[in-house]
Amino acid sequence: MLDFAIFAVTFFLALVGAVLYLYPASRQAAGIPGITPTEEKDGNLPDIVNSGSLHEFLVNLHERYGPVVSFWFGRRLVVSLGTVDVLKQHINPNKTSDPFETMLKSLLRYQSDSGNVSENLMRKKLYENGVTNSLRSNFALLLKLSEELLDKWLSYPESQHVPLCQHMLGFAMKSVMQMVMGSTFEDEQEVIRFQKNHGTVWSEIGKGFLDGSLDKSTTRKKQYEDALMQLESILKKIIKERKGRNFSEHIFIDSLVQGDLNDQQILEDSMIFSLASCIITAKLCTWAVCFLTTYEEVQRKLYEEIDQVFGKGPVTPEKIEELRYCRQVLCETVRTARLTPVSARLQDIEGKIDKFIIPRETLVLYALGVVLQDPSTWPSPYKGLTAD
Repeated sequence: MLDFAIFAVTFFLALVGAVLYLYPASRQAAGIPGITPTEEKDGNLPDIVNSGSLHEFLVNLHERYGPVVSFWFGRRLVVSLGTVDVLKQHINPNKTSDPFETMLKSLLRYQSDSGNVSENLMRKKLYENGVTNSLRSNFALLLKLSEELLDKWLSYPESQHVPLCQHMLGFAMKSVMQMVMGSTFEDEQEVIRFQKNHGTVWSEIGKGFLDGSLDKSTTRKKQYEDALMQLESILKKIIKERKGRNFSEHIFIDSLVQGDLNDQQILEDSMIFSLASCIITAKLCTWAVCFLTTYEEVQRKLYEEIDQVFGKGPVTPEKIEELRYCRQVLCETVRTARLTPVSARLQDIEGKIDKFIIPRETLVLYALGVVLQDPSTWPSPYKGLTAD
């Protein structure tokens, strides 16, 4: 599965587009600690590649230079923030746009305006209600799909290998897509088609845009464009079907259709939610199960809480709210597994972090993978799940 760290790099490429910049050596990094370009054209891209990933590159950079660091991606200055304190200084509470959403929209080459503050607040509330309502309406579906997967695992001999990543991705595709798009994805063949197109789009977002190979290969570019077109075609059909009609089960698209959004906004937001939710859900479930198999004491304590809350009664949304330790396990999974190690914003106007000035048009990375394993914030940053 794709490492989310690569998004920040590809997002930057999409941002610079056809804009020309001076050779980085002719620009100053505003006195921010960091490294100079390794190559004229690529900046520090070779250093990122040699580190193995953008996350590992940022870990090393912050260890050497501190919480606010600079480097060059191509001919563009990049500033990375690596502690909770500096993140708080940079995040503007009046800016409600999601940087992860912004990155994906840019990579998909969607051009819709993010809107003003009041519009963003309205859309954020709309999405929150959409997720809440679709979860409540489809709770029985989630239980059914979970029980089917559990029965499948229980049918295996004890010595048989379980392809966890594959099974969790399939579970995520079935559950998320039915919650977003409804009964269309009760059909197994529809799920398989979507998964194939999803994989094509997702892999090119991660690689093809980064190294420029997508535009150099007419075959791959056509496959990518065809896959994206098929995904959009499904969404357009469902959006049209749900408009002006009432259904017994509420899905995420219904909330967007009922909101004050135009068709293009509904299409883009549905696409972003579908693409990201499937991968995030699959990765969270995969790592949570993986960690639980490693820490038997955590298994025991989690089982005791589940038994205490539910007993022999049914699993209900109200009872799930009482699973305090379970929520802690999931939050610690997110932190330890670094499910979203990097996010990014473009500096709209000149800003300041501590004593450093961040020039306008600078790409600012939120090194979340570094922040979430900062020993000054987390007493045991690398220990993972514990029963405490």
